[in-house]
Amino acid sequence: MAGCIFCAIAASVPVFDPTSSPSPLEQESYPAPFTQHNVILSTQSYLAFLDIQPLVSSACHVLLIPRRHYERISDFPKPSASDDVVDGVNSDLGGLLAVLGSALGDSFRDVTDFNIVQNNGPAAGQVVPHVHIHIIARPASATSEDPLQSSSKNTQRLEYASLIFGKGPRSDLDPEAARNTCDVLRAYLYHNYWRKKRQRMESSRL
Repeated sequence: MAGCIFCAIAASVPVFDPTSSPSPLEQESYPAPFTQHNVILSTQSYLAFLDIQPLVSSACHVLLIPRRHYERISDFPKPSASDDVVDGVNSDLGGLLAVLGSALGDSFRDVTDFNIVQNNGPAAGQVVPHVHIHIIARPASATSEDPLQSSSKNTQRLEYASLIFGKGPRSDLDPEAARNTCDVLRAYLYHNYWRKKRQRMESSRL
């Protein structure tokens, strides 16, 4: 869709073959400030990359978007659609969320918990009108008790909201940190998801 930043990113990132390499193809035409070092996975149906404005309270903040433009998740195609790519939007989503959550938990020290957040419409907090799902890794050491059980509940609830939703964006994502983070996550996905998926496909042909 013209003017959509996520559509521009999806158009600039090729589908890289996960069965041969955990890294995407080299390409220089990504829309600024997006770079190849932000890309975690790229399939026919979905793209996952580091949020360029991650929440400061997160250990890692990933976005998962469908390649095709859907403004809201309620706009996703009905399951009866015959197009393989369209079908993949529905069938691939749950598996990708599960494996990305596992990748964050297994790749970052002290990360056991994560949020999955998906907003639909401006009143619900959606800023970019293209479906995107936030997967936000939370350090286990960030809180040691349930803040809602505290005696000073009002103060604690404000602190809890800051922890969950963040106190603001961090726009100066370090390119080297992004490169290292994506290398770790891509390697995890390659060995724990894509390679196993290829093996299952090969077994089904026998």
